[in-house]
Amino acid sequence: MKSLAAAVLFVAALVPVAGDAARPAAGDGGCAPALARIRAEALHRGVPERNEVPAAEVPRIEGELSSLLSLLTSSPARRERVPDRVTVPVYFHVLHDGGRGNLTDEQVRGQIAVMNAAYGGGRGGADTGVSFVLKEITRSDNADWYAHPETHEATYKSRLRRGGAGTLNLYSASLGEDLLGWSTFPWKYRSEPRMDGVVIHIGALPDGTIANYDRGYSAVHEVGHWMGLYHTFQDGCGTPGDRVDDTPEERDPTNGCPDRKDTCPAPGEDPIHNFMDYAWDACMTHFTAGQGARMRQVWSAYRAR
Repeated sequence: MKSLAAAVLFVAALVPVAGDAARPAAGDGGCAPALARIRAEALHRGVPERNEVPAAEVPRIEGELSSLLSLLTSSPARRERVPDRVTVPVYFHVLHDGGRGNLTDEQVRGQIAVMNAAYGGGRGGADTGVSFVLKEITRSDNADWYAHPETHEATYKSRLRRGGAGTLNLYSASLGEDLLGWSTFPWKYRSEPRMDGVVIHIGALPDGTIANYDRGYSAVHEVGHWMGLYHTFQDGCGTPGDRVDDTPEERDPTNGCPDRKDTCPAPGEDPIHNFMDYAWDACMTHFTAGQGARMRQVWSAYRAR
């Protein structure tokens, strides 16, 4: 994609800061994105980002989801299994290297507050019916886990993960200059339960060190995947796209914070302010009612157990 090639240039302008995050290189005035989300998720060492679902796999996933929902709603007594509201317990695992990356309790609670505001419509979007309750903060002083969270993912998740399918485990670490975070999808839980969860760059938390991605919306975005949402640009201009009726089709991910963008012939401009696009944090404002409904449906099919 055109956006991918352009994004590579942004990463070249980064310089590491104490090994923990990245700031704009000297002289850029802080205006250029320190870590473009399009690069951070879509390209990682030359491979597709972990939350980009191949179009060929989507029909199978959606077919399974449809079958599960049909079973859940086949009788009046079961309809309550697709709830109006979902409360998600959260275990937040701080991976750190001594003082590096050792987030305070206040920083962790700040991230949970940002998630609750985003999912509750506090930025101006729909109330999705999803909220989060912090159950516990754990801390692991391990230099390898902290600096190389992808390499050691299976190890720390197998030791730290708490709860079942409906428990969100959030891990913070230094993800280098290529990633802001990644997530597992709900339909993966049955085959890989210990790998379930979300990993977030410490610099992308509220008041973090990554310019333009320092309001905590990277976690909001990744948790959206954990709840079963695709990117708004899933399948590009092809119908049915992200499988949500009230998010207009979008050919290319949004980079930066444009005034407007319209990449598909179907009605509606690109959802550049949606949390499941790739815009800067300052540009993100909302989920839609349709996204909220899908999250609760997916929850009932895969996580309500």
